Amino acid sequence: MRYITSDLAKLMDVSTNTIRRYEKSGFLHPKRDVSNYRWYESYDVSKVAMIRLYIKCGFSHEQIRAMLGSSSQDMLEICANRLEELDKQMERLKRLRHWLKDNIQLVNTVNGMDEGFVLMENPALWYVISDIGDEILKEKGRLDTIKTFMYDAPEVQYITLFRREDIKLKRFVPYNGLAIKEMDIEKFGMNSYIENNRYIEYYPGRLCLYGTIDIPHRDMYDNKIVDRYRLEYINRSGEYMAENSLKPCGDVMLILANAVSDIVSMLACTPVSKI
Repeated sequence: MRYITSDLAKLMDVSTNTIRRYEKSGFLHPKRDVSNYRWYESYDVSKVAMIRLYIKCGFSHEQIRAMLGSSSQDMLEICANRLEELDKQMERLKRLRHWLKDNIQLVNTVNGMDEGFVLMENPALWYVISDIGDEILKEKGRLDTIKTFMYDAPEVQYITLFRREDIKLKRFVPYNGLAIKEMDIEKFGMNSYIENNRYIEYYPGRLCLYGTIDIPHRDMYDNKIVDRYRLEYINRSGEYMAENSLKPCGDVMLILANAVSDIVSMLACTPVSKI
């Protein structure tokens, strides 16, 4: 059976421009009748169907072109390479899914706590600091580590650390950075990378008091206002600790739960011990 361009396009549910683009790319070689109209054979239908499947699998036109007229072994090698790429993409999507699921849980936890507090063990974390106060840290090794945490690590959290000695003086010097749970470091075989990197610090798992800090998005650009929210939280959590025979014993870590809506939400984690 013969098909004109519009019939082939309709059959394959593509535009006529797509068929012409396939011809220009060398995928199709239509014949022409006496009126110079293009027409295609039944084999061209099968060919277009296969090309569409390759495109669905993410092959570029250049890769498909490389398979045309190649040996079966060459074609298998191209397909095997693409399969490996898909496996890597699937693994990355799986990690992103885990991160998104954890973030949804984190936001729900923050929303459910309101102004209350919860006492529980926090998971151990490895973290890299990206800036301190208004100072951006630009060492190449640190920037490479930040890049690895941001793009290559399985599940990463944006954190702000406040040193205990600064809090005692009612000073809020934010140490901003990225953190990964220790369990994820082990799970994805990043142990040697962590151990040999001087820019990565350890936040041990221990008993912590959890609370929330919610700041209107419009106020996040005024450091004085943000510090007031932080001080209010420190005072509020201090009162809770005094009432429950607890004392702070480590750096306070804020885990960013939401930074894009009208309210910026953070989960505050304060290491504590029993008095």
